[in-house]
Amino acid sequence: MPSLSNGHLGYTIFGDAIFMNGVYNGAAGNSKRARIPNWINTSAELCDRFGCMTSNDISYEMDLRDGYFRYRTNYASKGITLEQRTYPHRYYNRALVYELLAFRHTTVLRIDSPLYLKITQQPGSASDAFDFVVLNNGSDAPGDYRVLHGRTKVLEFEQLQPKPHEIYVLFSESLEQPRHLNWPTWQAELQHRIIICMDRQQGVALKELQDVLQLKDVAVLQSHRQVWNDFWDKQFSIELMGKDALELSRIVNAGIFYLASSLPTLSSNQANEPYYGLSPTGLARGNLPADYQGHNFWDTEIWMLPVATQLGYEYGKQLFDYRFRHLEGARINAQVRGNKGARFPWESAYTGAEVTHPCCPEIAEQEIHISPDISFALQQFFAQTNDHAWACERAWPIAAEVAEFLVSRSSCESTKQLCHFLNIMGPDEDHANVDDNVYTNAVAKIALDFAAWLGGKCGNSSSTELIKEWRKLKDQLVILHDVDLDYHPQHLGYKVNETVKQADTILLGYPLQFDTSSTHLNDLHYYENVTRETGPAMTWSMFAANYLATSENERAHEFFTRGYQNYVHPEFKVWSEATIGFEGSANFLTGIGGFLQALIFGYGGLNFVRVGDASQLQLKVANVPPQVDQVQIQFMRFAHSECSWRFQYNSSSLNCTSTADQRFELIQGDRHTILDSNFNGKTMFFAQAGKALKTLNLSL
Repeated sequence: MPSLSNGHLGYTIFGDAIFMNGVYNGAAGNSKRARIPNWINTSAELCDRFGCMTSNDISYEMDLRDGYFRYRTNYASKGITLEQRTYPHRYYNRALVYELLAFRHTTVLRIDSPLYLKITQQPGSASDAFDFVVLNNGSDAPGDYRVLHGRTKVLEFEQLQPKPHEIYVLFSESLEQPRHLNWPTWQAELQHRIIICMDRQQGVALKELQDVLQLKDVAVLQSHRQVWNDFWDKQFSIELMGKDALELSRIVNAGIFYLASSLPTLSSNQANEPYYGLSPTGLARGNLPADYQGHNFWDTEIWMLPVATQLGYEYGKQLFDYRFRHLEGARINAQVRGNKGARFPWESAYTGAEVTHPCCPEIAEQEIHISPDISFALQQFFAQTNDHAWACERAWPIAAEVAEFLVSRSSCESTKQLCHFLNIMGPDEDHANVDDNVYTNAVAKIALDFAAWLGGKCGNSSSTELIKEWRKLKDQLVILHDVDLDYHPQHLGYKVNETVKQADTILLGYPLQFDTSSTHLNDLHYYENVTRETGPAMTWSMFAANYLATSENERAHEFFTRGYQNYVHPEFKVWSEATIGFEGSANFLTGIGGFLQALIFGYGGLNFVRVGDASQLQLKVANVPPQVDQVQIQFMRFAHSECSWRFQYNSSSLNCTSTADQRFELIQGDRHTILDSNFNGKTMFFAQAGKALKTLNLSL
């Protein structure tokens, strides 16, 4: 079933849990999103004095444009339809809404027994994370609301979390289960709504409830719809054109919706709390191991953030702010392992300490690549935004600490001037305790180079010696290369034809752009034959993106289709981590992120690159998926510009509006053309991509 959330609250349709941003329960690896019973899981039945009626005429609809789930039950013998809607409000984001509309299809009076609607909550069992206390039952509450107070039972990491989480739950009515609503035969329609508001502060939840209840029924839904409509019309959307593109278009738009809905709303009735990250199954899931307990991984920076940034820079900044606020936890994580700097944990939740599940201590110990992954993502964000102030305020403190960790974690041979990372694990979790995983070493080189550049821009005299150490390690880190076969072995001692779990070495092409030579093409040809069939969805999307970059289009099409076809459930386009029929995570945002990256960056040929102090937007030869004639994206952002972007086979066009004075330069080989040297607030430009690489180079 689809998952609905608004960055503050989330739940799965007909599920038994509600989750709140940043609220976890359990110590260390047992920390997981604190389950709140799903009181908004409410349903209505049509009844009379003889009992309640059943109907097999039920339809379900996930309205992506308006952001709500609706289901209708038709009682043909009575000429009556019940329509029920549920959604977490996108503007009043402390509020969960259930709406009921019952209507008769005929105006002819029927001589029937009196009808009523039976409303029943199905919240599931009591929470194992909270002991809820009823503060009142409505009689002594302002506005006659029921109020619950809950406190989590177990701290995640006492050093960084001195007290439990506290939440308040307010209900628009004191429901006595079940509740009966009388419906006279002369009344054509009957409407009813239930509002549940939650927050850490009772006053915030109360204000939200009062503000929503002041709205007319139609206005509650309309204000929610308006925010979602503005998102699709003014922030981001992808339109696929082609007579056979409808099904793929639905998958694309559902993916955007599920990803965007887990991110915080940018406009809300009351100020948002800090955001606590984008976990692989989003905010609507997270108390099960299959949901990764709501933790944050490298999935955020490598798989989801490149797409989240296209939805709006503010989303990217909030995701990086989560890392920035948790630098202390990363420092502690480095110290306990005898390292310097900041080692971001493999899994993090509320405190930023290591919370990897007790099942897998070797992963927490050995997957050190998450720290340079974060630095790589910082560089990519700068390359797109060209935001120098942000780079010094946010990126520099993180990148510097990551570089210090990498230096302290490395092992160097002074006589050979070679450095290694020993006893590690790369993205391929089937191979533990290896040396010089080529992906880890490559992304570390990128992180060290970015930290050194930031140090020159943002550091002081005390940074000089550190920068020398960072550059030295970057130059001496080993990148394994088999000269005879001209490919990159995944790690030292890797044996030819050994099966690997997922995309690992092939990531040296896209997204790292570390090696795009013929060696990388050989990597693709080799690893596609040894990657296990049960690999996660994003693996095949990365093969697609990389094959598109090498112009092996037929292989790219095959892997792109493979990357979604067996992972997307047909009803509501909900993704699974594993192919359908196997165990794995549901509403797998990581797979969605990889899939959308393959479309935007792979087929679109888009790339953002830092060149010295400036940024480049690169457009390579574009392509389109099978059955698609043209792709239109509203909007792609670059620095201070917002661009309407269309691409089809072998051509791209950009129509951009700028909000600040800046200069664009079109680079075609050795030819440089200034597109407009006198920006006065707004400009437009068009770029046609031929077979040669063309870039749009921003200079400020």
